Amino acid sequence: MLRIAKTAPEGISFSELLLDETLCAGEVAVEKETARLAGGLNHKLPAKQKYELLLRIAARTPLVLAESDIPACERGDYLLLADDVPEEELRRGWIADCYVIGKYSEVLRETGFFDAAVTGVLAQAKAAGCGEQEVLACMEQMIGRGESFYKIDDVARPILIYKGDPVCHNVLTAIAEQFGMALERAGALVEYFDFGKNDVRDSLNYMNTHYKAVIGVQSYLFSIRMRDEIHYLHEHIHAPQYNFIFDHPIWLKSHMGYRGENFYLLVHDENYRRFAEHYFRQNAILFPPAGMEAAGPQPERRFSLTFVGTYGDYLEQILWMHQLERKERFLANHFLRVMRKNPDLPAEEAFAETLRQRGVTLDDGEFLEQMYRIRRTVYCVTFYYRKRVVETLLRAGLTVEVFGDSWYRCPLRSYPNLVCHPDVTVEESLAVYRQSKLSLNVMAWHKAGFTERMADIMLAGAVLVTDDSDFLKGRYTGDDMVIFERGRLEELPQRVASLLADEETRRRIAENGRRKTKREHTWDRRAEQFMELLEGRADVFEKGQCGDTLL
Repeated sequence: MLRIAKTAPEGISFSELLLDETLCAGEVAVEKETARLAGGLNHKLPAKQKYELLLRIAARTPLVLAESDIPACERGDYLLLADDVPEEELRRGWIADCYVIGKYSEVLRETGFFDAAVTGVLAQAKAAGCGEQEVLACMEQMIGRGESFYKIDDVARPILIYKGDPVCHNVLTAIAEQFGMALERAGALVEYFDFGKNDVRDSLNYMNTHYKAVIGVQSYLFSIRMRDEIHYLHEHIHAPQYNFIFDHPIWLKSHMGYRGENFYLLVHDENYRRFAEHYFRQNAILFPPAGMEAAGPQPERRFSLTFVGTYGDYLEQILWMHQLERKERFLANHFLRVMRKNPDLPAEEAFAETLRQRGVTLDDGEFLEQMYRIRRTVYCVTFYYRKRVVETLLRAGLTVEVFGDSWYRCPLRSYPNLVCHPDVTVEESLAVYRQSKLSLNVMAWHKAGFTERMADIMLAGAVLVTDDSDFLKGRYTGDDMVIFERGRLEELPQRVASLLADEETRRRIAENGRRKTKREHTWDRRAEQFMELLEGRADVFEKGQCGDTLL
Protein backbone atom coordinates (compact mmCIF):
# COMPACT_ATOMS: atom_id res chain seq x y z
CA MET A 1 0.00 0.00 0.00
CA LEU A 2 1.21 3.50 -0.82
CA ARG A 3 0.69 6.41 1.53
CA ILE A 4 1.77 10.02 1.48
CA ALA A 5 4.93 10.44 3.53
CA LYS A 6 4.88 13.25 6.06
CA THR A 7 8.34 14.58 5.28
CA ALA A 8 10.60 14.21 2.26
CA PRO A 9 13.05 16.42 0.37
CA GLU A 10 11.24 16.05 -2.95
CA GLY A 11 8.23 14.40 -4.47
CA ILE A 12 5.72 14.33 -7.32
CA SER A 13 4.84 17.90 -8.25
CA PHE A 14 1.37 19.08 -9.16
CA SER A 15 2.40 19.59 -12.80
CA GLU A 16 3.88 16.09 -13.05
CA LEU A 17 0.75 14.49 -11.63
CA LEU A 18 -1.51 16.59 -13.85
CA LEU A 19 0.29 15.33 -16.95
CA ASP A 20 0.60 11.69 -15.82
CA GLU A 21 -2.09 10.25 -13.56
CA THR A 22 -0.39 6.84 -13.57
CA LEU A 23 2.09 8.27 -11.05
CA CYS A 24 -0.53 7.65 -8.33
CA ALA A 25 -1.80 4.29 -9.58
CA GLY A 26 -2.80 1.70 -7.00
CA GLU A 27 -4.25 2.01 -3.51
CA VAL A 28 -3.16 5.17 -1.68
CA ALA A 29 -3.73 5.97 1.99
CA VAL A 30 -4.28 9.65 2.74
CA GLU A 31 -4.54 11.12 6.22
CA LYS A 32 -8.07 12.44 6.71
CA GLU A 33 -6.79 15.81 7.90
CA THR A 34 -4.66 16.16 4.76
CA ALA A 35 -7.70 15.35 2.64
CA ARG A 36 -9.90 17.81 4.60
CA LEU A 37 -7.45 20.67 4.15
CA ALA A 38 -7.54 20.03 0.39
CA GLY A 39 -11.36 20.04 0.35
CA GLY A 40 -12.02 16.31 0.70
CA LEU A 41 -13.19 13.74 -1.82
CA ASN A 42 -15.43 15.19 -4.51
CA HIS A 43 -18.44 12.87 -4.62
CA LYS A 44 -19.92 14.75 -7.56
CA LEU A 45 -17.19 13.41 -9.83
CA PRO A 46 -18.46 10.27 -11.58
CA ALA A 47 -14.95 8.79 -11.69
CA LYS A 48 -11.30 9.43 -10.77
CA GLN A 49 -12.12 10.86 -7.34
CA LYS A 50 -8.81 9.60 -5.96
CA TYR A 51 -6.75 11.20 -8.72
CA GLU A 52 -8.58 14.53 -8.50
CA LEU A 53 -8.11 14.72 -4.70
CA LEU A 54 -4.41 13.93 -5.00
CA LEU A 55 -4.11 16.72 -7.55
CA ARG A 56 -5.49 19.20 -5.03
CA ILE A 57 -3.16 17.88 -2.35
CA ALA A 58 -0.20 18.14 -4.73
CA ALA A 59 -1.16 21.75 -5.46
CA ARG A 60 -0.41 22.45 -1.77
CA THR A 61 2.76 20.37 -1.44
CA PRO A 62 4.57 17.77 -3.59
CA LEU A 63 3.43 14.18 -3.07
CA VAL A 64 5.85 11.62 -1.73
CA LEU A 65 4.28 8.18 -2.05
CA ALA A 66 5.97 5.47 -0.02
CA GLU A 67 5.24 1.81 0.54
CA SER A 68 3.97 1.48 4.09
CA ASP A 69 1.62 -0.55 6.25
CA ILE A 70 -0.78 1.32 8.51
CA PRO A 71 -1.09 -0.04 12.06
CA ALA A 72 -4.64 -1.09 12.92
CA CYS A 73 -4.81 1.54 15.66
CA GLU A 74 -4.21 4.32 13.07
CA ARG A 75 -6.42 3.17 10.21
CA GLY A 76 -9.34 5.34 11.34
CA ASP A 77 -7.17 8.39 10.63
CA TYR A 78 -6.79 7.54 6.93
CA LEU A 79 -8.83 7.43 3.75
CA LEU A 80 -8.00 4.37 1.66
CA LEU A 81 -8.33 5.38 -1.96
CA ALA A 82 -8.40 2.84 -4.77
CA ASP A 83 -8.44 3.14 -8.55
CA ASP A 84 -11.77 2.97 -10.36
CA VAL A 85 -13.00 -0.31 -11.75
CA PRO A 86 -11.66 -0.35 -15.35
CA GLU A 87 -15.14 -0.62 -16.87
CA GLU A 88 -16.40 2.33 -14.85
CA GLU A 89 -13.36 4.46 -15.65
CA LEU A 90 -13.82 3.72 -19.35
CA ARG A 91 -17.53 4.62 -19.24
CA ARG A 92 -17.36 7.81 -17.13
CA GLY A 93 -13.71 8.74 -16.77
CA TRP A 94 -13.85 11.17 -19.68
CA ILE A 95 -16.27 13.40 -17.71
CA ALA A 96 -13.77 13.66 -14.86
CA ASP A 97 -11.01 14.42 -17.36
CA CYS A 98 -13.10 17.20 -18.91
CA TYR A 99 -13.49 18.71 -15.45
CA VAL A 100 -9.75 18.46 -14.70
CA ILE A 101 -8.90 20.06 -18.05
CA GLY A 102 -11.38 22.86 -17.37
CA LYS A 103 -10.11 23.48 -13.85
CA TYR A 104 -6.44 23.52 -14.82
CA SER A 105 -6.69 24.74 -18.42
CA GLU A 106 -4.29 27.63 -17.83
CA VAL A 107 -1.59 25.31 -16.48
CA LEU A 108 -2.07 22.94 -19.42
CA ARG A 109 -1.79 25.80 -21.90
CA GLU A 110 1.32 27.16 -20.20
CA THR A 111 2.99 23.75 -20.43
CA GLY A 112 1.81 23.20 -24.02
CA PHE A 113 -0.21 20.08 -23.21
CA PHE A 114 -3.72 21.49 -23.54
CA ASP A 115 -4.39 20.24 -27.08
CA ALA A 116 -2.96 16.81 -26.30
CA ALA A 117 -5.17 16.54 -23.20
CA VAL A 118 -8.29 17.40 -25.21
CA THR A 119 -7.37 14.93 -27.94
CA GLY A 120 -6.83 12.22 -25.33
CA VAL A 121 -10.25 12.81 -23.78
CA LEU A 122 -11.94 12.68 -27.18
CA ALA A 123 -10.28 9.35 -27.89
CA GLN A 124 -11.23 8.00 -24.45
CA ALA A 125 -14.86 9.09 -24.87
CA LYS A 126 -15.04 7.57 -28.34
CA ALA A 127 -13.84 4.27 -26.88
CA ALA A 128 -16.65 4.53 -24.34
CA GLY A 129 -19.20 4.95 -27.13
CA CYS A 130 -19.80 8.67 -26.61
CA GLY A 131 -20.32 11.07 -29.48
CA GLU A 132 -17.86 13.86 -30.16
CA GLN A 133 -20.50 16.57 -29.82
CA GLU A 134 -21.48 15.32 -26.36
CA VAL A 135 -17.85 15.43 -25.24
CA LEU A 136 -17.21 18.86 -26.77
CA ALA A 137 -20.34 20.26 -25.07
CA CYS A 138 -19.11 18.95 -21.72
CA MET A 139 -15.63 20.32 -22.36
CA GLU A 140 -17.06 23.72 -23.25
CA GLN A 141 -18.99 23.81 -19.95
CA MET A 142 -15.89 22.93 -17.96
CA ILE A 143 -13.43 25.25 -19.69
CA GLY A 144 -15.97 28.09 -19.77
CA ARG A 145 -16.77 27.61 -16.06
CA GLY A 146 -20.41 26.95 -16.78
CA GLU A 147 -23.05 25.57 -14.43
CA SER A 148 -21.88 21.98 -14.89
CA PHE A 149 -18.36 22.95 -13.81
CA TYR A 150 -19.47 24.59 -10.57
CA LYS A 151 -21.83 21.73 -9.69
CA ILE A 152 -18.69 19.63 -9.39
CA ASP A 153 -16.13 22.20 -8.28
CA ASP A 154 -18.14 23.75 -5.43
CA VAL A 155 -18.26 20.41 -3.60
CA ALA A 156 -14.55 20.71 -2.73
CA ARG A 157 -14.79 24.32 -1.58
CA PRO A 158 -15.04 25.48 2.07
CA ILE A 159 -18.27 25.88 4.03
CA LEU A 160 -18.68 29.50 5.10
CA ILE A 161 -20.18 30.03 8.57
CA TYR A 162 -21.30 33.36 10.03
CA LYS A 163 -20.48 33.64 13.73
CA GLY A 164 -19.84 36.22 16.45
CA ASP A 165 -23.39 37.39 17.20
CA PRO A 166 -23.40 38.24 20.97
CA VAL A 167 -27.14 37.50 21.43
CA CYS A 168 -28.27 35.39 24.43
CA HIS A 169 -24.93 35.20 26.24
CA ASN A 170 -23.19 34.16 23.00
CA VAL A 171 -25.34 31.06 22.58
CA LEU A 172 -25.55 31.67 18.82
CA THR A 173 -21.76 31.96 18.57
CA ALA A 174 -21.31 28.75 20.55
CA ILE A 175 -23.72 26.96 18.20
CA ALA A 176 -21.87 28.26 15.12
CA GLU A 177 -18.52 27.14 16.50
CA GLN A 178 -19.74 23.72 17.65
CA PHE A 179 -21.34 23.06 14.28
CA GLY A 180 -18.23 24.26 12.48
CA MET A 181 -15.92 21.99 14.48
CA ALA A 182 -18.24 19.04 13.89
CA LEU A 183 -18.25 19.72 10.15
CA GLU A 184 -14.46 19.75 10.20
CA ARG A 185 -14.45 16.40 12.00
CA ALA A 186 -16.76 15.16 9.24
CA GLY A 187 -14.11 16.12 6.68
CA ALA A 188 -15.31 19.56 5.54
CA LEU A 189 -13.17 22.63 5.16
CA VAL A 190 -14.71 25.48 7.19
CA GLU A 191 -14.22 29.24 6.94
CA TYR A 192 -15.76 31.83 9.28
CA PHE A 193 -17.02 35.37 8.92
CA ASP A 194 -16.74 36.73 12.47
CA PHE A 195 -18.97 39.65 13.46
CA GLY A 196 -16.65 40.23 16.41
CA LYS A 197 -13.72 40.96 14.09
CA ASN A 198 -15.31 42.11 10.84
CA ASP A 199 -17.58 44.97 9.91
CA VAL A 200 -20.84 43.97 8.23
CA ARG A 201 -19.69 45.88 5.13
CA ASP A 202 -16.82 43.38 4.82
CA SER A 203 -19.41 40.82 3.75
CA LEU A 204 -19.46 42.58 0.36
CA ASN A 205 -16.10 40.92 -0.27
CA TYR A 206 -17.97 37.64 -0.74
CA MET A 207 -19.74 38.85 -3.88
CA ASN A 208 -19.27 36.50 -6.83
CA THR A 209 -17.61 33.81 -4.70
CA HIS A 210 -18.42 30.10 -4.62
CA TYR A 211 -18.73 27.88 -1.54
CA LYS A 212 -19.78 24.35 -0.71
CA ALA A 213 -22.43 25.95 1.54
CA VAL A 214 -23.10 29.12 3.54
CA ILE A 215 -24.49 28.76 7.06
CA GLY A 216 -25.89 31.49 9.29
CA VAL A 217 -27.08 31.09 12.89
CA GLN A 218 -30.13 33.37 13.07
CA SER A 219 -28.04 35.71 10.94
CA TYR A 220 -29.35 38.93 9.46
CA LEU A 221 -26.70 38.95 6.72
CA PHE A 222 -29.12 37.17 4.40
CA SER A 223 -31.38 40.23 4.43
CA ILE A 224 -28.68 42.71 3.30
CA ARG A 225 -29.78 44.45 0.11
CA MET A 226 -27.68 45.99 -2.61
CA ARG A 227 -27.76 49.73 -3.32
CA ASP A 228 -30.74 49.34 -5.63
CA GLU A 229 -32.80 48.18 -2.59
CA ILE A 230 -34.17 45.37 -4.80
CA HIS A 231 -31.48 42.72 -5.01
CA TYR A 232 -29.77 40.97 -2.13
CA LEU A 233 -26.08 40.39 -1.43
CA HIS A 234 -26.60 36.64 -1.24
CA GLU A 235 -27.90 36.53 -4.79
CA HIS A 236 -24.22 37.05 -5.67
CA ILE A 237 -22.80 34.36 -3.37
CA HIS A 238 -22.98 31.03 -5.16
CA ALA A 239 -23.74 28.18 -2.78
CA PRO A 240 -26.60 26.43 -1.04
CA GLN A 241 -27.44 28.81 1.83
CA TYR A 242 -28.90 27.90 5.22
CA ASN A 243 -30.01 30.06 8.12
CA PHE A 244 -30.62 28.41 11.50
CA ILE A 245 -33.49 30.15 13.29
CA PHE A 246 -34.47 29.42 16.88
CA ASP A 247 -37.46 31.73 17.35
CA HIS A 248 -40.90 31.70 15.79
CA PRO A 249 -40.50 32.98 12.20
CA ILE A 250 -42.88 35.86 12.98
CA TRP A 251 -40.08 37.52 14.96
CA LEU A 252 -37.91 37.60 11.82
CA LYS A 253 -40.60 39.01 9.54
CA SER A 254 -38.53 42.02 8.47
CA HIS A 255 -35.70 39.66 7.43
CA MET A 256 -37.75 37.21 5.38
CA GLY A 257 -37.57 39.04 2.07
CA TYR A 258 -34.68 37.06 0.61
CA ARG A 259 -35.91 33.89 -1.11
CA GLY A 260 -32.97 32.58 -3.07
CA GLU A 261 -33.48 29.40 -5.05
CA ASN A 262 -30.91 27.61 -2.89
CA PHE A 263 -31.74 29.38 0.37
CA TYR A 264 -33.24 27.37 3.24
CA LEU A 265 -34.33 28.03 6.79
CA LEU A 266 -33.25 25.39 9.30
CA VAL A 267 -35.88 25.31 12.05
CA HIS A 268 -36.20 23.35 15.27
CA ASP A 269 -39.99 23.14 15.32
CA GLU A 270 -42.23 21.47 12.73
CA ASN A 271 -44.91 24.13 13.23
CA TYR A 272 -42.34 26.80 12.39
CA ARG A 273 -41.41 24.94 9.21
CA ARG A 274 -45.01 24.93 8.03
CA PHE A 275 -45.50 28.57 9.05
CA ALA A 276 -42.38 29.74 7.18
CA GLU A 277 -43.34 27.86 4.05
CA HIS A 278 -46.97 29.01 4.06
CA TYR A 279 -46.71 32.66 5.11
CA PHE A 280 -43.20 33.61 4.00
CA ARG A 281 -42.91 31.26 1.00
CA GLN A 282 -39.54 30.13 2.33
CA ASN A 283 -37.87 26.76 1.85
CA ALA A 284 -37.73 25.40 5.40
CA ILE A 285 -36.25 22.18 6.78
CA LEU A 286 -36.74 20.67 10.22
CA PHE A 287 -33.17 20.60 11.57
CA PRO A 288 -32.97 21.29 15.32
CA PRO A 289 -29.79 22.26 17.16
CA ALA A 290 -27.78 19.65 19.01
CA GLY A 291 -26.11 19.46 22.39
CA MET A 292 -22.61 19.88 23.74
CA GLU A 293 -20.71 17.66 26.13
CA ALA A 294 -18.28 18.98 28.73
CA ALA A 295 -15.00 17.14 29.15
CA GLY A 296 -13.34 16.06 32.37
CA PRO A 297 -14.17 13.86 35.33
CA GLN A 298 -17.77 13.74 36.53
CA PRO A 299 -18.31 16.18 39.43
CA GLU A 300 -20.61 15.57 42.36
CA ARG A 301 -24.26 16.18 41.53
CA ARG A 302 -24.78 18.71 44.30
CA PHE A 303 -27.86 20.39 42.81
CA SER A 304 -31.20 18.59 43.09
CA LEU A 305 -33.11 20.68 40.50
CA THR A 306 -31.74 23.52 38.37
CA PHE A 307 -33.00 25.96 35.79
CA VAL A 308 -30.64 27.93 33.54
CA GLY A 309 -32.46 30.82 31.86
CA THR A 310 -34.00 34.23 32.36
CA TYR A 311 -36.97 34.92 34.61
CA GLY A 312 -38.89 37.08 32.15
CA ASP A 313 -41.46 39.37 33.76
CA TYR A 314 -44.81 38.82 32.08
CA LEU A 315 -46.19 41.92 33.87
CA GLU A 316 -43.84 44.07 31.76
CA GLN A 317 -45.42 42.55 28.68
CA ILE A 318 -48.89 43.25 30.09
CA LEU A 319 -47.86 46.89 30.46
CA TRP A 320 -46.75 46.90 26.82
CA MET A 321 -50.14 45.49 25.78
CA HIS A 322 -51.95 48.24 27.70
CA GLN A 323 -50.03 50.84 25.71
CA LEU A 324 -51.30 49.55 22.37
CA GLU A 325 -54.03 51.32 20.47
CA ARG A 326 -57.50 50.29 21.60
CA LYS A 327 -58.28 47.86 18.77
CA GLU A 328 -54.93 46.06 19.00
CA ARG A 329 -55.02 46.08 22.81
CA PHE A 330 -58.33 44.20 22.82
CA LEU A 331 -57.00 41.75 20.21
CA ALA A 332 -53.78 41.12 22.19
CA ASN A 333 -55.73 40.56 25.41
CA HIS A 334 -58.01 38.08 23.65
CA PHE A 335 -54.98 36.35 22.11
CA LEU A 336 -53.42 36.05 25.57
CA ARG A 337 -56.59 34.54 27.04
CA VAL A 338 -56.77 31.92 24.28
CA MET A 339 -53.15 30.85 24.86
CA ARG A 340 -53.56 30.72 28.63
CA LYS A 341 -56.69 28.61 28.25
CA ASN A 342 -55.15 26.37 25.56
CA PRO A 343 -51.48 26.01 26.51
CA ASP A 344 -50.91 23.25 23.91
CA LEU A 345 -51.87 25.40 20.91
CA PRO A 346 -49.05 26.77 18.73
CA ALA A 347 -49.04 30.56 18.66
CA GLU A 348 -50.34 30.85 15.09
CA GLU A 349 -53.21 28.43 15.80
CA ALA A 350 -54.09 30.34 18.95
CA PHE A 351 -54.10 33.57 16.97
CA ALA A 352 -56.32 32.00 14.29
CA GLU A 353 -58.69 30.84 17.03
CA THR A 354 -58.72 34.37 18.47
CA LEU A 355 -59.77 35.74 15.08
CA ARG A 356 -62.49 33.10 14.72
CA GLN A 357 -63.92 33.96 18.12
CA ARG A 358 -63.95 37.64 17.18
CA GLY A 359 -65.52 36.97 13.79
CA VAL A 360 -62.55 38.45 11.92
CA THR A 361 -61.46 37.13 8.52
CA LEU A 362 -57.99 38.00 7.20
CA ASP A 363 -56.06 36.94 4.14
CA ASP A 364 -52.55 35.53 4.64
CA GLY A 365 -50.84 38.90 4.32
CA GLU A 366 -53.19 40.57 6.77
CA PHE A 367 -52.88 37.62 9.18
CA LEU A 368 -49.10 37.91 9.10
CA GLU A 369 -49.11 41.67 9.59
CA GLN A 370 -51.58 41.60 12.47
CA MET A 371 -49.84 38.75 14.29
CA TYR A 372 -46.52 40.57 13.91
CA ARG A 373 -47.91 43.71 15.54
CA ILE A 374 -48.94 41.86 18.70
CA ARG A 375 -46.20 39.21 18.66
CA ARG A 376 -44.94 40.18 22.10
CA THR A 377 -48.09 38.59 23.51
CA VAL A 378 -46.31 35.27 22.99
CA TYR A 379 -43.52 36.48 25.28
CA CYS A 380 -46.14 37.38 27.84
CA VAL A 381 -47.71 33.91 27.97
CA THR A 382 -44.28 32.24 27.87
CA PHE A 383 -43.11 34.22 30.90
CA TYR A 384 -46.44 33.63 32.64
CA TYR A 385 -46.09 29.84 32.38
CA ARG A 386 -42.38 29.91 33.21
CA LYS A 387 -43.25 31.62 36.49
CA ARG A 388 -46.13 29.19 37.13
CA VAL A 389 -43.92 26.13 36.60
CA VAL A 390 -41.19 27.34 38.95
CA GLU A 391 -43.67 28.60 41.54
CA THR A 392 -45.57 25.29 41.51
CA LEU A 393 -42.34 23.52 42.42
CA LEU A 394 -41.46 26.09 45.10
CA ARG A 395 -44.88 25.89 46.72
CA ALA A 396 -44.46 22.14 47.07
CA GLY A 397 -41.30 22.76 49.09
CA LEU A 398 -38.82 21.71 46.42
CA THR A 399 -35.55 23.63 46.13
CA VAL A 400 -34.99 25.19 42.71
CA GLU A 401 -31.52 26.52 41.87
CA VAL A 402 -31.87 29.20 39.16
CA PHE A 403 -29.05 30.74 37.13
CA GLY A 404 -29.42 34.25 35.71
CA ASP A 405 -29.24 37.77 37.12
CA SER A 406 -32.92 38.43 36.35
CA TRP A 407 -34.00 36.07 39.14
CA TYR A 408 -32.55 38.35 41.82
CA ARG A 409 -35.27 40.91 41.03
CA CYS A 410 -38.26 38.58 40.59
CA PRO A 411 -41.24 38.21 42.98
CA LEU A 412 -40.36 34.55 43.56
CA ARG A 413 -37.46 35.68 45.75
CA SER A 414 -39.96 35.57 48.62
CA TYR A 415 -39.60 31.76 48.57
CA PRO A 416 -36.61 30.73 50.70
CA ASN A 417 -36.20 27.57 48.59
CA LEU A 418 -35.47 29.61 45.45
CA VAL A 419 -31.66 29.71 45.29
CA CYS A 420 -30.38 32.38 42.89
CA HIS A 421 -27.05 32.29 41.09
CA PRO A 422 -25.51 34.83 38.66
CA ASP A 423 -25.58 34.55 34.88
CA VAL A 424 -23.50 31.74 33.41
CA THR A 425 -21.79 31.39 30.06
CA VAL A 426 -22.60 28.56 27.68
CA GLU A 427 -19.62 26.56 28.95
CA GLU A 428 -20.55 27.24 32.58
CA SER A 429 -24.11 26.08 31.96
CA LEU A 430 -22.74 22.68 30.89
CA ALA A 431 -20.93 22.46 34.22
CA VAL A 432 -24.20 23.29 36.01
CA TYR A 433 -26.01 20.47 34.22
CA ARG A 434 -23.25 18.02 35.10
CA GLN A 435 -23.72 18.94 38.76
CA SER A 436 -27.52 18.60 38.56
CA LYS A 437 -29.66 15.57 39.30
CA LEU A 438 -32.59 17.10 37.39
CA SER A 439 -32.71 20.22 35.24
CA LEU A 440 -35.74 22.12 34.03
CA ASN A 441 -36.67 23.27 30.54
CA VAL A 442 -39.72 25.45 29.85
CA MET A 443 -40.30 25.94 26.13
CA ALA A 444 -40.65 29.43 24.68
CA TRP A 445 -43.97 28.24 23.20
CA HIS A 446 -42.22 25.76 20.86
CA LYS A 447 -45.02 23.20 20.59
CA ALA A 448 -43.16 20.86 18.24
CA GLY A 449 -39.60 21.88 18.99
CA PHE A 450 -36.31 20.55 20.30
CA THR A 451 -33.67 22.90 21.69
CA GLU A 452 -29.98 22.83 22.51
CA ARG A 453 -30.80 23.22 26.23
CA MET A 454 -32.73 19.92 26.16
CA ALA A 455 -29.85 18.13 24.47
CA ASP A 456 -27.22 19.72 26.75
CA ILE A 457 -29.07 18.60 29.88
CA MET A 458 -29.38 15.00 28.74
CA LEU A 459 -25.81 14.77 27.45
CA ALA A 460 -24.67 15.97 30.88
CA GLY A 461 -26.37 12.96 32.45
CA ALA A 462 -29.06 14.93 34.28
CA VAL A 463 -32.74 14.07 34.01
CA LEU A 464 -34.46 16.54 31.69
CA VAL A 465 -37.74 17.93 33.08
CA THR A 466 -39.57 19.57 30.19
CA ASP A 467 -43.00 20.57 28.97
CA ASP A 468 -44.39 18.46 26.16
CA SER A 469 -43.44 18.85 22.50
CA ASP A 470 -44.65 16.99 19.43
CA PHE A 471 -41.00 16.53 18.45
CA LEU A 472 -40.53 14.13 21.36
CA LYS A 473 -43.23 11.75 20.18
CA GLY A 474 -41.64 8.61 18.72
CA ARG A 475 -38.21 9.79 19.82
CA TYR A 476 -38.34 9.96 23.63
CA THR A 477 -40.66 8.61 26.30
CA GLY A 478 -41.17 8.94 30.04
CA ASP A 479 -38.37 6.41 30.46
CA ASP A 480 -35.92 8.98 29.08
CA MET A 481 -37.06 12.23 30.72
CA VAL A 482 -39.86 13.84 32.71
CA ILE A 483 -42.48 15.30 30.35
CA PHE A 484 -45.19 17.47 31.90
CA GLU A 485 -48.28 19.21 30.56
CA ARG A 486 -48.77 22.89 31.25
CA GLY A 487 -52.44 22.24 31.92
CA ARG A 488 -51.63 19.70 34.65
CA LEU A 489 -48.83 21.37 36.58
CA GLU A 490 -50.21 20.14 39.89
CA GLU A 491 -48.78 16.68 39.05
CA LEU A 492 -45.23 17.90 38.49
CA PRO A 493 -43.92 18.36 42.09
CA GLN A 494 -44.71 14.78 43.08
CA ARG A 495 -43.01 13.39 39.98
CA VAL A 496 -39.88 15.44 40.68
CA ALA A 497 -39.89 14.54 44.39
CA SER A 498 -40.28 10.84 43.58
CA LEU A 499 -37.26 10.86 41.30
CA LEU A 500 -35.13 12.71 43.83
CA ALA A 501 -36.03 10.07 46.39
CA ASP A 502 -35.36 7.15 44.02
CA GLU A 503 -31.70 7.22 43.04
CA GLU A 504 -31.82 4.04 40.95
CA THR A 505 -34.75 5.18 38.81
CA ARG A 506 -33.26 8.64 38.42
CA ARG A 507 -29.95 7.23 37.21
CA ARG A 508 -31.72 4.87 34.80
CA ILE A 509 -33.84 7.63 33.24
CA ALA A 510 -30.83 9.95 32.99
CA GLU A 511 -28.78 7.24 31.27
CA ASN A 512 -31.61 6.43 28.84
CA GLY A 513 -31.88 10.09 27.87
CA ARG A 514 -28.12 10.49 27.59
CA ARG A 515 -27.75 7.39 25.41
CA LYS A 516 -30.47 8.38 22.94
CA THR A 517 -29.25 11.96 22.75
CA LYS A 518 -25.65 10.83 22.26
CA ARG A 519 -26.82 8.77 19.28
CA GLU A 520 -29.04 11.33 17.58
CA HIS A 521 -28.53 14.86 18.91
CA THR A 522 -24.83 15.68 19.03
CA TRP A 523 -23.19 18.18 16.71
CA ASP A 524 -21.23 15.34 15.09
CA ARG A 525 -24.54 13.70 14.20
CA ARG A 526 -25.85 17.02 12.86
CA ALA A 527 -22.74 17.38 10.72
CA GLU A 528 -23.40 13.94 9.19
CA GLN A 529 -27.01 14.89 8.53
CA PHE A 530 -26.00 18.22 7.01
CA MET A 531 -23.61 16.51 4.61
CA GLU A 532 -26.47 14.19 3.62
CA LEU A 533 -28.65 17.25 3.11
CA LEU A 534 -26.04 18.79 0.81
CA GLU A 535 -26.03 15.58 -1.20
CA GLY A 536 -29.71 16.06 -1.96
CA ARG A 537 -31.63 14.67 1.00
CA ALA A 538 -33.77 17.49 2.35
CA ASP A 539 -35.83 15.22 4.59
CA VAL A 540 -33.30 14.11 7.18
CA PHE A 541 -35.77 14.71 10.01
CA GLU A 542 -38.93 13.39 8.39
CA LYS A 543 -40.63 10.42 10.06
CA GLY A 544 -38.72 7.22 9.43
CA GLN A 545 -35.48 9.10 8.81
CA CYS A 546 -32.54 10.04 10.97
CA GLY A 547 -32.91 7.37 13.60
CA ASP A 548 -36.63 7.74 14.32
CA THR A 549 -37.02 4.01 13.83
CA LEU A 550 -34.01 3.34 16.04
CA LEU A 551 -35.09 5.25 19.14
